[in-house]
Amino acid sequence: MSASVRPALVGDTLVMSGRALRLTMRDPVTVVLSVIFPLLLMLLMTASFAKIVYPTGGYGDFVDIGLPLFILVGIAFAAPMTAAATASDLRSGFDARIRTMPVPTLAALAGRLVADTARSAVTVAVVVVVGLPLGFRFTAAPWGAVGFLLLPLLFGLGLGFLALLVAVHAPDVETVNATLNPIMLLGMFLSTGLVPSADLPGWVQPVARVNPFSVVIEAMRALAHGGPTAWPVLEAVAWSVALVVVCGALALRTYRRRSARPAG
Repeated sequence: MSASVRPALVGDTLVMSGRALRLTMRDPVTVVLSVIFPLLLMLLMTASFAKIVYPTGGYGDFVDIGLPLFILVGIAFAAPMTAAATASDLRSGFDARIRTMPVPTLAALAGRLVADTARSAVTVAVVVVVGLPLGFRFTAAPWGAVGFLLLPLLFGLGLGFLALLVAVHAPDVETVNATLNPIMLLGMFLSTGLVPSADLPGWVQPVARVNPFSVVIEAMRALAHGGPTAWPVLEAVAWSVALVVVCGALALRTYRRRSARPAG
Protein backbone atom coordinates (compact mmCIF):
# COMPACT_ATOMS: atom_id res chain seq x y z
CA MET A 1 0.00 0.00 0.00
CA SER A 2 1.44 3.36 -0.98
CA ALA A 3 1.79 6.22 1.45
CA SER A 4 -0.74 8.24 -0.56
CA VAL A 5 -3.52 5.78 0.23
CA ARG A 6 -2.45 4.99 3.79
CA PRO A 7 -5.61 5.12 5.92
CA ALA A 8 -5.97 7.68 8.69
CA LEU A 9 -6.22 6.06 12.12
CA VAL A 10 -8.18 8.96 13.58
CA GLY A 11 -10.75 9.05 10.80
CA ASP A 12 -11.30 5.30 10.77
CA THR A 13 -11.48 5.23 14.56
CA LEU A 14 -14.27 7.81 14.45
CA VAL A 15 -16.11 5.74 11.85
CA MET A 16 -15.81 2.64 14.04
CA SER A 17 -16.88 4.57 17.13
CA GLY A 18 -19.95 5.81 15.25
CA ARG A 19 -20.82 2.24 14.35
CA ALA A 20 -20.35 1.13 17.97
CA LEU A 21 -22.57 3.95 19.24
CA ARG A 22 -25.31 3.08 16.77
CA LEU A 23 -25.18 -0.55 17.83
CA THR A 24 -25.31 0.51 21.47
CA MET A 25 -28.42 2.62 20.88
CA ARG A 26 -30.08 -0.36 19.20
CA ASP A 27 -29.26 -2.67 22.09
CA PRO A 28 -31.78 -2.13 24.90
CA VAL A 29 -29.77 -4.29 27.32
CA THR A 30 -26.73 -2.01 27.15
CA VAL A 31 -28.87 1.12 27.49
CA VAL A 32 -30.67 -0.32 30.51
CA LEU A 33 -27.49 -1.48 32.24
CA SER A 34 -25.53 1.71 31.62
CA VAL A 35 -28.24 4.32 32.31
CA ILE A 36 -31.57 2.97 33.56
CA PHE A 37 -30.25 0.41 36.05
CA PRO A 38 -28.01 2.79 38.04
CA LEU A 39 -30.88 5.29 38.22
CA LEU A 40 -33.34 2.68 39.47
CA LEU A 41 -30.77 1.39 41.96
CA MET A 42 -30.16 4.90 43.27
CA LEU A 43 -33.87 5.69 43.60
CA LEU A 44 -34.81 2.37 45.21
CA MET A 45 -31.87 2.25 47.61
CA THR A 46 -32.33 5.87 48.61
CA ALA A 47 -36.02 5.34 49.32
CA SER A 48 -35.38 2.08 51.19
CA PHE A 49 -32.17 2.63 53.12
CA ALA A 50 -31.50 6.36 53.52
CA LYS A 51 -33.35 6.62 56.82
CA ILE A 52 -31.81 3.36 58.06
CA VAL A 53 -28.23 4.35 57.28
CA TYR A 54 -28.73 8.00 58.34
CA PRO A 55 -31.68 8.00 60.78
CA THR A 56 -31.03 11.60 61.85
CA GLY A 57 -30.17 12.84 58.37
CA GLY A 58 -31.93 13.23 55.06
CA TYR A 59 -31.96 11.57 51.69
CA GLY A 60 -29.24 13.92 50.52
CA ASP A 61 -26.78 12.46 53.04
CA PHE A 62 -27.27 8.98 51.60
CA VAL A 63 -27.05 10.19 47.99
CA ASP A 64 -23.89 12.17 48.73
CA ILE A 65 -22.23 8.95 49.91
CA GLY A 66 -23.72 6.52 47.40
CA LEU A 67 -23.76 8.47 44.13
CA PRO A 68 -20.17 7.55 43.13
CA LEU A 69 -21.08 3.87 43.45
CA PHE A 70 -24.22 4.33 41.35
CA ILE A 71 -22.12 5.95 38.62
CA LEU A 72 -19.63 3.09 38.65
CA VAL A 73 -22.47 0.56 38.57
CA GLY A 74 -23.59 1.90 35.19
CA ILE A 75 -20.06 1.99 33.81
CA ALA A 76 -19.06 -1.43 35.16
CA PHE A 77 -22.20 -3.35 34.19
CA ALA A 78 -21.95 -2.09 30.61
CA ALA A 79 -18.33 -3.32 30.28
CA PRO A 80 -19.35 -6.98 29.68
CA MET A 81 -21.63 -5.74 26.89
CA THR A 82 -18.61 -4.06 25.31
CA ALA A 83 -16.60 -7.26 25.55
CA ALA A 84 -19.47 -9.33 24.17
CA ALA A 85 -19.87 -7.01 21.18
CA THR A 86 -16.13 -7.14 20.51
CA ALA A 87 -16.07 -10.93 20.81
CA SER A 88 -19.02 -11.13 18.43
CA ASP A 89 -17.18 -8.99 15.87
CA LEU A 90 -14.09 -11.16 16.17
CA ARG A 91 -15.99 -14.39 15.65
CA SER A 92 -18.73 -13.34 13.21
CA GLY A 93 -16.37 -12.47 10.39
CA PHE A 94 -16.66 -8.68 10.73
CA ASP A 95 -13.09 -8.37 11.97
CA ALA A 96 -11.83 -10.54 9.12
CA ARG A 97 -13.64 -8.37 6.58
CA ILE A 98 -12.15 -5.22 8.11
CA ARG A 99 -8.66 -6.72 7.79
CA THR A 100 -9.15 -7.12 4.04
CA MET A 101 -9.75 -3.36 3.75
CA PRO A 102 -7.29 -0.44 4.05
CA VAL A 103 -8.20 0.14 7.69
CA PRO A 104 -5.62 0.44 10.50
CA THR A 105 -5.42 -2.68 12.62
CA LEU A 106 -6.32 -0.89 15.84
CA ALA A 107 -9.16 1.28 14.52
CA ALA A 108 -11.89 -1.21 15.48
CA LEU A 109 -10.72 -1.51 19.09
CA ALA A 110 -10.00 2.20 19.43
CA GLY A 111 -13.44 3.03 18.03
CA ARG A 112 -15.06 0.72 20.56
CA LEU A 113 -13.24 2.47 23.43
CA VAL A 114 -14.18 5.94 22.16
CA ALA A 115 -17.82 4.87 22.00
CA ASP A 116 -17.61 3.38 25.50
CA THR A 117 -16.15 6.58 26.90
CA ALA A 118 -18.99 8.56 25.33
CA ARG A 119 -21.50 6.14 26.83
CA SER A 120 -19.82 6.45 30.24
CA ALA A 121 -20.04 10.24 29.99
CA VAL A 122 -23.80 9.92 29.45
CA THR A 123 -24.02 7.65 32.50
CA VAL A 124 -22.12 10.14 34.68
CA ALA A 125 -24.20 13.09 33.48
CA VAL A 126 -27.57 11.37 33.89
CA VAL A 127 -26.85 9.98 37.37
CA VAL A 128 -25.55 13.35 38.62
CA VAL A 129 -28.50 15.27 37.15
CA VAL A 130 -31.01 12.90 38.77
CA GLY A 131 -29.00 12.94 42.02
CA LEU A 132 -29.25 16.71 42.37
CA PRO A 133 -32.99 16.85 43.21
CA LEU A 134 -32.42 13.96 45.63
CA GLY A 135 -29.99 16.13 47.57
CA PHE A 136 -26.56 15.53 46.02
CA ARG A 137 -24.36 18.60 46.16
CA PHE A 138 -20.78 19.54 45.24
CA THR A 139 -19.42 21.24 48.33
CA ALA A 140 -15.71 21.34 47.43
CA ALA A 141 -13.87 23.63 45.04
CA PRO A 142 -15.08 23.87 41.41
CA TRP A 143 -12.05 21.97 40.16
CA GLY A 144 -13.12 19.13 42.43
CA ALA A 145 -16.43 18.87 40.57
CA VAL A 146 -14.52 18.65 37.29
CA GLY A 147 -12.34 15.87 38.70
CA PHE A 148 -15.42 14.10 40.04
CA LEU A 149 -16.90 13.99 36.53
CA LEU A 150 -13.67 12.97 34.77
CA LEU A 151 -12.27 10.35 37.16
CA PRO A 152 -14.95 7.70 36.47
CA LEU A 153 -14.35 8.16 32.73
CA LEU A 154 -10.67 7.31 33.22
CA PHE A 155 -11.55 4.32 35.37
CA GLY A 156 -14.16 3.30 32.80
CA LEU A 157 -11.45 3.37 30.14
CA GLY A 158 -9.43 0.96 32.27
CA LEU A 159 -12.45 -1.31 32.62
CA GLY A 160 -12.91 -1.06 28.87
CA PHE A 161 -9.39 -2.36 28.26
CA LEU A 162 -10.04 -5.15 30.76
CA ALA A 163 -13.19 -6.02 28.79
CA LEU A 164 -11.23 -6.05 25.52
CA LEU A 165 -8.58 -8.27 27.07
CA VAL A 166 -11.22 -10.83 28.00
CA ALA A 167 -12.91 -10.51 24.59
CA VAL A 168 -9.81 -11.25 22.52
CA HIS A 169 -9.08 -14.38 24.57
CA ALA A 170 -12.56 -15.78 25.15
CA PRO A 171 -13.76 -18.56 22.84
CA ASP A 172 -17.34 -17.25 22.76
CA VAL A 173 -19.66 -14.52 24.03
CA GLU A 174 -20.96 -16.68 26.88
CA THR A 175 -17.45 -17.01 28.28
CA VAL A 176 -17.04 -13.25 28.14
CA ASN A 177 -20.11 -12.68 30.30
CA ALA A 178 -19.27 -15.54 32.66
CA THR A 179 -15.81 -14.04 33.24
CA LEU A 180 -16.59 -10.36 33.56
CA ASN A 181 -19.90 -10.28 35.41
CA PRO A 182 -18.51 -11.88 38.61
CA ILE A 183 -15.51 -9.54 38.52
CA MET A 184 -17.75 -6.48 38.32
CA LEU A 185 -20.12 -7.75 41.00
CA LEU A 186 -17.31 -8.52 43.43
CA GLY A 187 -15.67 -5.19 42.72
CA MET A 188 -18.81 -3.24 43.49
CA PHE A 189 -20.19 -5.14 46.46
CA LEU A 190 -16.86 -5.73 48.22
CA SER A 191 -16.30 -1.99 48.26
CA THR A 192 -17.01 1.01 50.44
CA GLY A 193 -19.68 2.22 48.02
CA LEU A 194 -22.46 2.26 50.62
CA VAL A 195 -20.84 1.09 53.85
CA PRO A 196 -17.71 2.57 55.49
CA SER A 197 -14.77 0.19 55.65
CA ALA A 198 -14.93 0.09 59.47
CA ASP A 199 -18.52 -1.23 59.37
CA LEU A 200 -17.72 -4.13 57.01
CA PRO A 201 -16.96 -7.64 58.34
CA GLY A 202 -13.37 -8.02 59.44
CA TRP A 203 -12.31 -10.29 56.58
CA VAL A 204 -13.82 -7.91 54.01
CA GLN A 205 -12.13 -4.75 55.26
CA PRO A 206 -8.63 -5.33 53.81
CA VAL A 207 -10.20 -6.43 50.51
CA ALA A 208 -12.39 -3.33 50.38
CA ARG A 209 -9.47 -1.02 51.12
CA VAL A 210 -7.42 -2.21 48.12
CA ASN A 211 -10.42 -2.75 45.85
CA PRO A 212 -10.02 -0.31 42.91
CA PHE A 213 -13.76 0.41 43.04
CA SER A 214 -13.37 1.57 46.65
CA VAL A 215 -10.32 3.63 45.74
CA VAL A 216 -12.15 5.45 42.95
CA ILE A 217 -15.28 5.92 45.08
CA GLU A 218 -13.30 7.45 47.95
CA ALA A 219 -11.47 9.76 45.54
CA MET A 220 -14.77 10.90 44.00
CA ARG A 221 -16.18 11.64 47.47
CA ALA A 222 -13.13 13.71 48.33
CA LEU A 223 -13.41 15.63 45.07
CA ALA A 224 -17.11 16.33 45.62
CA HIS A 225 -17.12 17.12 49.33
CA GLY A 226 -13.59 18.13 50.28
CA GLY A 227 -11.13 16.72 52.77
CA PRO A 228 -7.78 15.09 51.95
CA THR A 229 -7.81 14.82 48.18
CA ALA A 230 -4.30 14.44 46.76
CA TRP A 231 -3.56 10.88 47.87
CA PRO A 232 -7.02 9.39 47.13
CA VAL A 233 -7.00 10.92 43.64
CA LEU A 234 -3.43 9.81 42.92
CA GLU A 235 -4.27 6.29 44.04
CA ALA A 236 -7.40 6.22 41.87
CA VAL A 237 -5.53 7.55 38.86
CA ALA A 238 -2.76 5.01 39.44
CA TRP A 239 -5.27 2.13 39.46
CA SER A 240 -6.96 3.45 36.32
CA VAL A 241 -3.70 3.98 34.46
CA ALA A 242 -2.46 0.54 35.53
CA LEU A 243 -5.60 -1.06 34.06
CA VAL A 244 -5.17 0.91 30.84
CA VAL A 245 -1.48 0.11 30.46
CA VAL A 246 -1.44 -3.55 31.55
CA CYS A 247 -4.76 -4.70 30.11
CA GLY A 248 -4.32 -2.49 27.06
CA ALA A 249 -0.87 -3.84 26.24
CA LEU A 250 -1.98 -7.45 26.63
CA ALA A 251 -5.20 -6.93 24.65
CA LEU A 252 -3.46 -5.10 21.82
CA ARG A 253 -0.70 -7.71 21.59
CA THR A 254 -3.25 -10.51 21.26
CA TYR A 255 -5.33 -8.51 18.79
CA ARG A 256 -2.29 -7.80 16.61
CA ARG A 257 -1.48 -11.51 16.56
CA ARG A 258 -5.04 -12.26 15.44
CA SER A 259 -4.84 -9.56 12.79
CA ALA A 260 -1.54 -10.95 11.48
CA ARG A 261 -3.27 -14.23 10.60
CA PRO A 262 -4.65 -14.57 7.08
CA ALA A 263 -8.21 -13.26 6.91
CA GLY A 264 -11.00 -15.72 6.31
